[in-house]
Amino acid sequence: MGHDFIKYENGYERFNDFDLWVLRHFFVKEAQVFEAARPSLDTTELRKFFEGWDWLCPGVVMDTDFSPFISGNHDRWRLTLDLLQSAGDRIAEFEGHIPPPYLEAHINLHRKVTCRAPLPTKDLLIGIGRICRLLGSEPSTH
Repeated sequence: MGHDFIKYENGYERFNDFDLWVLRHFFVKEAQVFEAARPSLDTTELRKFFEGWDWLCPGVVMDTDFSPFISGNHDRWRLTLDLLQSAGDRIAEFEGHIPPPYLEAHINLHRKVTCRAPLPTKDLLIGIGRICRLLGSEPSTH
């Protein structure tokens, strides 16, 4: 396992690459829910942004910079924060650990990584909080 970064404007947060891959799963899942509930170009683009995250090898997760998606757009910034909250709520429903059968069905990558033990949710929830802090206050529209 390696580490890579979530980026936004001039800041970044370092993450374990497996945690990024798990978060990507929940972000895509919530983006699909958002897109079905309130179809718009922004919800579609948000889903595509998260689907674009690609784990190439240990320490290399590509396209995790939020700047191109948000780029000073208040509505996209708010949508992203709403999605992060919703993904955190979904992860919290696991009550402490994501069970191996869920990981096997939805997260594990053949020949790249497998997680056979229950995955604690605490670090994932903390990670979502770190992303929210990174995104910070309302973006400037200049």
